[in-house]
Amino acid sequence: MLAYASGNFGKALVFSGADLTILFLLSDVLNLGATTAGWLMLAALCGDLIFDLLAARLTIRLRHVGKGYRWMVAVAATPCAIAFALLYAMPLLGARQLWMLAMALLIFRGAYAIIDVPHNALMAQVTSDSSARGRVSGYRLLFSTASALIVATLLTPLVQDAGNTRSFDRLALTGAATGAVFALTMILCAWTCGGEPSGGAARTARQSARQDGIDIPFRDPMVGALALLALLTGFAAPAFGRSLLYIGSYVVRRPDLVATLLLAVTIGQFAGVVLWTAMTRRFSKSALLAMGHGVSIIGLAGFAACLSWPPALAICAAVIGVGLASMFMLPWGLLADAVDVVEWRHGRRFETGLFAFYLVVVKASGAAFSSLTGWTLGLMGYVPGQAQTAAVQAGMLGLGLGVPVLGSLCAILLMRRFDLGHARHARLLAALARREARDQSGADPVSGLKRGLEKSSGAGTTLAGGLALSAQARQSMSRSMAAPAAVRS
Repeated sequence: MLAYASGNFGKALVFSGADLTILFLLSDVLNLGATTAGWLMLAALCGDLIFDLLAARLTIRLRHVGKGYRWMVAVAATPCAIAFALLYAMPLLGARQLWMLAMALLIFRGAYAIIDVPHNALMAQVTSDSSARGRVSGYRLLFSTASALIVATLLTPLVQDAGNTRSFDRLALTGAATGAVFALTMILCAWTCGGEPSGGAARTARQSARQDGIDIPFRDPMVGALALLALLTGFAAPAFGRSLLYIGSYVVRRPDLVATLLLAVTIGQFAGVVLWTAMTRRFSKSALLAMGHGVSIIGLAGFAACLSWPPALAICAAVIGVGLASMFMLPWGLLADAVDVVEWRHGRRFETGLFAFYLVVVKASGAAFSSLTGWTLGLMGYVPGQAQTAAVQAGMLGLGLGVPVLGSLCAILLMRRFDLGHARHARLLAALARREARDQSGADPVSGLKRGLEKSSGAGTTLAGGLALSAQARQSMSRSMAAPAAVRS
């Protein structure tokens, strides 16, 4: 599980590194206008939505011929690293035309999607235990946070210094070294986190792959819950961090404090990873996610109350970071469990499709918040580098503090309906295993279990879908000799 999670170190290194430095590279090094650079980044983000779907379709096709997730991650690592290095070599190569920059950026985003989708979907195969998936989510965030520290302390200063001194050769070398570390990390991740299945397991995996698809059942309540969770995760959860530069510079009027606050958030995330990972054995992921949102609300309220006392803001930012750790790690474990739920309800394992769907919603909602921030500040009369009016300051606080508080409250309400604990998930896996064994033995496909599902008249009482079947389905299942343990609850 640690070997699999280590891939997040490489992914965060290039993706977060690109997010933090490419805009500076375009505007300050290549002298591209800030507005043009912003539109170029928005186009790249829109391209991500298409690339994720195309990567999902490619992954499914390759799985049909026995090329699994690990194979894709290992094979695509080097091309993605080369595409990343190419971005930082553009000034040295003299490629300053807009179409060249756009092409290089889109090639990198597309190559990254081919790794990102299968690596995320691989989580559903690394372990099937609900508690273990919570720990894997924590390990993933631990490696991502460690990578973020390296990006903030090494990569970003190197890029800034190379850009300011016009040392394009050193800039290209920085990109090549970062790409090499990324490729090595991803190849080792694919090599060490477990071999591809063989024999009967391989046949089962290929059969599951043939059922996979991106035409997921959108009307399923579990899929709807995932969409709402992805929306909250991409739109509201990062709002504080994205607005911190504006709040520190124009509301608190301490631009020098921004770096300290960002570091405090990162330290809080490290502590949060340890805390939430340790608690995954005892509590369900949905309960822990609700707790994390509650911790974040406390930190945000404290931050709002301490705006006139800057020394206390770092403590509040660290508390917010503890809550953010649960928001960024636990939804992936819930998503892996949701794949099993959807398979139970529909008889198909939409593994790659569901992970790609979640990624698309998260990225789209993140882009929506970035656009909302620009539009809101523009409408309120924001002027860069000047003292802001009370209305602009209120808008900044609303975006940075109000939006995440509202999102956390919605997430807590959602988690109250997301009844998918460790015990329920274990019973679900047992029922799926019995159904698979029955299908392989050639038993009557219209058994009491299947007949109960077909006669089910509702989705149950919770958004966990197949775990809370209608009363009619439970009665039919209880008469079946095939899966009595699946209906104990």
